[in-house]
Amino acid sequence: MTDVPTPTPNVAAPTTNSIRKPTTGARIRLALAAIAFLGWLTWLAIAVSQKDRPERVSRAQLTAADTLVVATLTVDSEGVPQPKVQIRQKWNAAGPAEGADIEVTNLTVASPAGKPFPGPGDYLLPLIRDGKQYRIAGLPRSPGYEGNPYPAKPIIYSWTNDVEAQLRTLGYAK
Repeated sequence: MTDVPTPTPNVAAPTTNSIRKPTTGARIRLALAAIAFLGWLTWLAIAVSQKDRPERVSRAQLTAADTLVVATLTVDSEGVPQPKVQIRQKWNAAGPAEGADIEVTNLTVASPAGKPFPGPGDYLLPLIRDGKQYRIAGLPRSPGYEGNPYPAKPIIYSWTNDVEAQLRTLGYAK
């Protein structure tokens, strides 16, 4: 038997013209994905840069309050604010006189928004009269939000120039 060579198929080597290029639709999707990714990175950078920005006073909480005062808070041996405070400034006509000592019933659990209580000092307190005492105001009832008007962790504001400027911007004049 003789070996007969088998014919090989005529397969040409791939050329640069036979390699598929991405379609226009694929390029558009890639560009959109890259833009979305860069937008997300930009948003993250902005969020990080504003992390230590001053706290924002809740307008809703201010509308729920009967009176706004700046009070000097003291703490006990465990760093918990004492319910008895001294009024330094009054920001509206209602409420106790400047220099008066009042008791704020829910002050022992209050803190600035999302932060632990920083310690003694002056704080803006949005108050509601509760008999002879006061309590920190919560958020008012609003359509679609039936939250607790007496929050478990009421919000108070460290008294800074920035908080004072916000009050002035909102129309509270001292």
